[in-house]
This record gives sequence, structure tokens and C-alpha cells, in this order.
Amino acid sequence: MVPDSANTAVPTEKTLWVEQLLRGLVLGAPENRLSDFGGRAIFDAPIVGMADGDDPLFAEFRRVVSPDHLLPREVLRQHSGADAHPAAVRVISWVLPFTEAVRRSNRRRDRPSRLYSLARCNGGALSFKVRRQLTEDLRRQGYCAVAPLLTEEYQAYRCIEHTFSSSWSERHVAYAAGLGRFGLNGCLITSLGASVRLGSVITNLPVQPTPRPGKDHRAPCLETAGTACGECMERCPVGAISERGLDKEKCYRMRGAIRKRFLESYVSTLHMLPAPVGGRASGYSLGCALCQHGVPCERAFPESHLGREGQDA
Repeated sequence: MVPDSANTAVPTEKTLWVEQLLRGLVLGAPENRLSDFGGRAIFDAPIVGMADGDDPLFAEFRRVVSPDHLLPREVLRQHSGADAHPAAVRVISWVLPFTEAVRRSNRRRDRPSRLYSLARCNGGALSFKVRRQLTEDLRRQGYCAVAPLLTEEYQAYRCIEHTFSSSWSERHVAYAAGLGRFGLNGCLITSLGASVRLGSVITNLPVQPTPRPGKDHRAPCLETAGTACGECMERCPVGAISERGLDKEKCYRMRGAIRKRFLESYVSTLHMLPAPVGGRASGYSLGCALCQHGVPCERAFPESHLGREGQDA
């Protein structure tokens, strides 16, 4: 990581300000409560990491994620005026962990639970709202700020090399911000586990970058090709995870089948919130994530996981 120079080193209070602001935006939001489930919360308190926007890792993402992956300094300059050349460009990344109740509900093996499906959909809508609000709050404080997923430059698409890709990968950005490492199923495993949603904003707020955990981007399960655990492989109902990693096409077909089977009934019976899909028109989001629940990395990084919670019917 490119180190800060002496004149861009930041007081701790700015980092604390961001953390407290994000905590309030998430925990205080009415969207974080599910009226269909007695007002149950979707997310617990977030954790936050900071990446140096000039870190060479962002250029590396153009190789490992997409040739179109956005570079933080370019995005900030484009959305802050042609003459904007901030000394420090930072990427604020955050992890929104699903609550215990949401996680417990999705430990079944046949299909995602109604609670998880609603929490994922509405949690996605809340995450987009948090991006907008954090951007506005930073601008009100006199800083430049832009959320890549809210810009016209953001695209999510199919590609030959990676099957599916995007011009801004929240997983990889969170890794750059020191928030986790990658698991066998392709998800980012954070200190709060893999059952999370991610978000980020680019800014010139001079905050200290967060050190990354170790030099290797792989979680233990990737280093050992799953032999040390492999439970996510067993959890996937369509065999999309193997020692080679995630078969994105199989995973996509599984999620498509879930959407086809349940979306219409969920929209008609639950209070679902739409959010932008692929950065464009709003729609409803259903996922699966069975491989992220009922596994050792569900609620912690595997190395620090001390026990397993019981399976829930």
C-alpha cells in the first residue's frame, strides 16, 4: 500500500466520525427493520475500513476483476471538477453484517429462507441509501465524495474471462480497505464473517488507510483448496463450489431459479424495497447465500472462529 505522506496523515477523530456516522445511518434507518417479521433488524453495527485511492492494487483490479474497473482518483476527479487534484484520495468501505436471526434462518439446505430473502432485498436498498447519505454528508462537510455504484460509469455485465464482472467490485474494494480475505466460494470473509453486504464511497477526506490482514488475499480455505473445511461445497445445492472455487454460471442459474420460483409471491405478500439493479432501473433482488450460512465463516474469520452454532430448521 502506498504510505501517507506526513501532511496527509489524519487525526483519529475523522475516522471515528465516519464510523459513528455510518453506524447511525444503518442502525437508525427505518429500512433496517422488517415489519413483516415483527420489526426484526436486518443488520448489526457496521465495521469500516479505509483504502488509499492511489494504492497500486486498484490498477491490479483491472486485471483480476475487469479491464473497466474504475480508478478512485479518476472517478473523484470526474465527479468533482476538472481542477480537483486532492493530495489524498481515500475509499471508505464498510461491512454490514446480517443479524443472528437472519443468519440463523438461512441455515436450511434446500432453499433460502423468506426472512433472509427479504433481508437481502431490503438490505440492498438500505445500502444504496447509505451510499447516498454518506456522500451528501461528506460534501456538506466540504469534502469531495462520490459513490461509484451510483454513477453512470458503473456497469455489471457478463464477460468471457470472468463469466460475470463489473466496473466496481465492492468485494475487492473491501479487501483493499483491509476488511477481509477471499474464500473458496468467492465471497469476502470479514472479521464479522461472510454473511454481509458491502458498500463504499470515494472521497478526499484525509483518513489513515487500514492495514490489510496479511499479505495473501486468500482465506485459509482457498490456500488449502477446501481440504481444511469444504463445508461451503457441501452447502451448495447445485454443486457450484469445488476445490477450484466458484462456478459463477451454476451459481447464477441457481439464483435465477430462486427468483423465478419466489419473487412474485414475495413481492405480493412482503414489504419489499426496490433498489437499482446493475446501477440502472430499480428492481427487487433475491439471492441464495446458502454457502455462507451454517459454515465456520458465517459469523467470523475462520482462524478466529471458536465454535459452531446449531443448525436451524
